[in-house]
Amino acid sequence: MDGLGAVGSGMLADERMQQVIMNNIANLSTPGYKQSTGELMAFPQMLAERYMLGDGQDATAIGSMSDGALFQEAVGNFSQGPITPTSQPLDLAIQDPLNAGTAVYALVPPGQSTLAGGAGAGGAGAAGATQPQIVSTVSFVVGRGGVIETSQGDPIVPVDAAGNPIAGARVIKNPAFKGLELFGDTGAPVVDVNGQPSYHIVGANGQTLSTSGVSPDATLRMASAATGGVHAFFAVLNVDASNQTRVALTRDGHFQVASDHYLYDATGQRVLAVGANGQPLQNSAIYVNPAYSGQAIFGANGAVLRDGQGNPSYEVVNATTGRPLAGAALGTVAVDVNSLQPLGQSDYVMTPTTQIQRSQATIQAGALEGSNANSTQSMVDMLNVFRNYQADQDSEQTISQAMMQAAQQVGSVQGL
Repeated sequence: MDGLGAVGSGMLADERMQQVIMNNIANLSTPGYKQSTGELMAFPQMLAERYMLGDGQDATAIGSMSDGALFQEAVGNFSQGPITPTSQPLDLAIQDPLNAGTAVYALVPPGQSTLAGGAGAGGAGAAGATQPQIVSTVSFVVGRGGVIETSQGDPIVPVDAAGNPIAGARVIKNPAFKGLELFGDTGAPVVDVNGQPSYHIVGANGQTLSTSGVSPDATLRMASAATGGVHAFFAVLNVDASNQTRVALTRDGHFQVASDHYLYDATGQRVLAVGANGQPLQNSAIYVNPAYSGQAIFGANGAVLRDGQGNPSYEVVNATTGRPLAGAALGTVAVDVNSLQPLGQSDYVMTPTTQIQRSQATIQAGALEGSNANSTQSMVDMLNVFRNYQADQDSEQTISQAMMQAAQQVGSVQGL
């Protein structure tokens, strides 16, 4: 019976995996779509013990054993999709600055082109001030004093329990560590054969905040720039099931103009502008000027264009009054994708933990970001899942036959 349960759980997990893969295949041509990968985990484990004949007081622990597999979740891949020119004046594509490598907080000099203003970092900070910012790096180096830095030479910064970077704190390589890798999963330290961690976290005044790197008060958090970290999105106005409006996020820049001359996305959601503080303006709209006679609507990075008569190609206005909104512009916002929930094919909604940051992404006019789903890899994954499901079916038949033989033959008395 345990075998049947284990096989059944595997077949259910295979079905969920197949759904994820089929969704990727169905959205191969959806602009801005981000493919997902199904993650499996062992079914809740059980402790196994061996008992001798008697009262069971001398039980010997054998270890733990799982009873099948469980589909845990579908993890999105936010790597950049291919950007293709379309020559359509209303198409916009986002070029994300954090696209490859590892996303981590680092102390970045003023003027360096990164995505600024992580949660609690205070945005870009005062003019000329060095601030902790989320950056993307492909490697790490050990600098002066054992301080671990990005490949650009910026010291990486640990965070507190709330996820805010700790001012003045540094990550120092442990000189007693004999291993090769400095970081494990999500930035956790690696421990060598002698029990030495790869790094320590030290505060601004030199005191040790953590020797293991996993203290709740000081820890190092890293994420793949593809599956985690901070990425840029267009903000749109979404209406939920209870008819309440909220801000949603999308990478699909295939926009259109309605009869009110406002800009909408492919699903009919109004495109929102971004204020001077980098936050989306829920009462805003992009008004495409009908008096404008130019061919292109958006300039470099989505800028306003003017025709020969001086008419602007578009304006940012209050969606209710139609009056211009000072300081607002067409742009993108940036959020930690691990705090988002999927909505439809290429849209996302924010959760209570989502914090919108100022975006440094660039916008390419007359182009679209394509789906990052890979048709070849999806077909290979689908065949692998099919083979796994078929193997589970064969195992289920074998177990059923063995149980039938046990019921019919084992312990039976001949001639009765």
